[in-house]
Amino acid sequence: MRIHVEGYGCSMNRADTEAIKGHALANSFSESAPGNADFLVINTCAVKEQTEFKMLQRIRELNKIAEEKNSQLIVFGCLPKINPALVEGLSSNIIQMGPDLVKLSQVLGIREEEFSPGIMPAGDNPHISILPICRGCTNYCTFCGTKFARGNIKSYPIELLKNRFEESLENGVREFWLTGQDSGAYGLDMNSSLPKLLESFLEVKGDFRIRIGMMNPHHLRRIYQSLIPLFSDPRIYKFLHVPLQAGSERVLREMRRGYTSAQYEGLVKMLKKDVPNITIATDVIVGFPGETEDEFLKTLKILKATKPDIVNISRFGSRPGTVAASMPGQLHGRDKKERSRKLTSVCRALSFQANRRMEGAKERVFVSEKGQKGRFVGRTSNYKPVIVSSDLRGRFIDVEITGAYPSYLEARVLEGEKAFLISSKP
Repeated sequence: MRIHVEGYGCSMNRADTEAIKGHALANSFSESAPGNADFLVINTCAVKEQTEFKMLQRIRELNKIAEEKNSQLIVFGCLPKINPALVEGLSSNIIQMGPDLVKLSQVLGIREEEFSPGIMPAGDNPHISILPICRGCTNYCTFCGTKFARGNIKSYPIELLKNRFEESLENGVREFWLTGQDSGAYGLDMNSSLPKLLESFLEVKGDFRIRIGMMNPHHLRRIYQSLIPLFSDPRIYKFLHVPLQAGSERVLREMRRGYTSAQYEGLVKMLKKDVPNITIATDVIVGFPGETEDEFLKTLKILKATKPDIVNISRFGSRPGTVAASMPGQLHGRDKKERSRKLTSVCRALSFQANRRMEGAKERVFVSEKGQKGRFVGRTSNYKPVIVSSDLRGRFIDVEITGAYPSYLEARVLEGEKAFLISSKP
């Protein structure tokens, strides 16, 4: 039997897509192009309304192939849980299901298996392992539909994760992305914690890099004292993704975020003091229902004060079934677009300023990915992207940063007597 699997969205979705492929290939399936497959599986994302439109367009394309080739299309993941009505009218032959590998296994007619680190994934990059450490979260944010799809927190045991970690190292992987809906909540359901998990990984000898996934501020505050000392180990990227979402206290309460903007600001200041050169990524939603111009300016103000390196900006879009979808004060699209434009300009300047501080630094970089225009991407100790012109994937190299742009760095590679300029956009 032949299967085609494609996925979209967050790193957790990417991990699920790789696990689906790995599970199918381990159970007598072979991978093929859409037109030759018996089963077509699309692992969907529905975090934003705009993303839904893209998913729907791709589902239509795959459905046309399935009808022409008499194959089975399976729409998998978050979209069927968040907004199944979008797909129901396309074709009665489409099977929809949430992120449930057991149900998918039943449809495929193979051994039933739940998602777990015990499934060896079939990924596209042999140098990077996306390692889910938990599923679901502890929050009940009023704007988020992902809770409907992923549910409450469920952490994987440290022993199981460490086995997968060590097996991946033996197979040549050197960069690990620890992922979950909220990595800071890891272990709450089993009397453990993210720092304990990281400590177990750092017991393993060898040269590797670990990127910690997104964590909400209230969980970071809870584990702060035990997490921060671990950044002294160079095998953990000095990088954290900590969402702000809004600078207004009222809006944060309406979002049910569980922290104040003052707490967020204090947390970021502590991080920059305790982990020098740390890269901070954050998320912001503009145009939440009822957000006034003054409240938007508060978001702008706190971003200027905390100076994050990376800001992911989203315009509010209502998700079916969420509390925020029926809140009064829904803003017009043009207002959200204008606020997003202003924020983008400011955040681009902040990113440029942060990257310029790296100029002249000497860094040990792990080259892990293919970039654009035949170039390749490495990461500094604080996870900044550096572009190399030769295929050095899977290698640690020494570089000197010679130039900076808002989204990437230029460098001169220092390797023996060979030195060459790296200066192309990723």
